[in-house]
Amino acid sequence: MNNKHTAQERKEMPRWIKLENWARAQYGNDAPDPRTLRRWARNGHLYPPAEQHGKCWYVRPDAKYTTVDTGSILDRMKAVYGAKAA
Repeated sequence: MNNKHTAQERKEMPRWIKLENWARAQYGNDAPDPRTLRRWARNGHLYPPAEQHGKCWYVRPDAKYTTVDTGSILDRMKAVYGAKAA
């Protein structure tokens, strides 16, 4: 999967979006419950990692869910994007 964006797309892409909005964009009407989303964010199941600002969690629009919650950042990246070298 190619995640490279053009300069114009990067400029227009929001840097952070609310976790619930990300879930609706990823899953549509089948989005997980907000409590589940917050647990994913707290436990490191999203890559790039979610950030909490006050009471709200924010993620990058291109964030992915991963079941790898331990190990290095490299392990999490491989789980999301695959182990094949660029």
